[in-house]
Amino acid sequence: MAHGRIQVENGELAYEIRGAGDPVVLLHGGMLDSRMWDAEMTALERHHTAIRYDARGHGESSTPTQRFKHYEDLRSLLTALELPCATLVGLSGGGRIAVDFALTYPDLVENLVLVATGLGAMVTKDPFVLEQNKKLEEAGARGDLPAAIECVLRMWVDGPRRAPEDVDQNVRRRCREMYTDTITRHSGSGFVLMDELRAVERVRELTPRTLTLVGDLDSSDILAIADQLESEARDARKLVVPGVAHMINLEKPADFSRILLDFLDC
Repeated sequence: MAHGRIQVENGELAYEIRGAGDPVVLLHGGMLDSRMWDAEMTALERHHTAIRYDARGHGESSTPTQRFKHYEDLRSLLTALELPCATLVGLSGGGRIAVDFALTYPDLVENLVLVATGLGAMVTKDPFVLEQNKKLEEAGARGDLPAAIECVLRMWVDGPRRAPEDVDQNVRRRCREMYTDTITRHSGSGFVLMDELRAVERVRELTPRTLTLVGDLDSSDILAIADQLESEARDARKLVVPGVAHMINLEKPADFSRILLDFLDC
């Protein structure tokens, strides 16, 4: 096991690397951090080189001071670790980074595992998400951090088809801690200053072998992106995970690790 930091343009990334074998890079969701991959690091390190890192503006990595590209930070990480290519596993915002990277550097991606992913330039249409985003803006305007965090939890942990009490409270607690840490430490700057590709318009250009996972209780927008990836990407298949919303690996860690390892081994 090794922890380290690498320099990127105008910043730093904190990372952890374990195990030996084909490299797998884990990309956390937006406003979360690499702690969300605890179970997967343990599962992967037995047969793979498992790498997780905090994206800029998250966790132990630096706070952005000017505009930047998450996918170029990932390129710097692979270069620093001397990895010629890797499998990328990204959840939500981490999936967006993985897709942007695969569009920009297709030869550096062995496989893509996209978990409850969004895509750059996607349009939010789900009424529940739009309602919670409005409440989030209102909470932010009055400086009510707990209420703002609750809106994020409602959108991206509970989902539109469940009440908070229907969800594993340990999952909600872990996500609340990470969301709170991100906002208090970085003020959400990992989103304000980032640049993305218009990936939703370029899915047909994706060439790596791709598995996309989506929970059947997630928002209609995320379900639609999974359908688009399956139908438009060159070599993609979709797996619907029942009984979960956005945080598939946190709600069903054993099932998720089994699915991931089976995909990597086939």
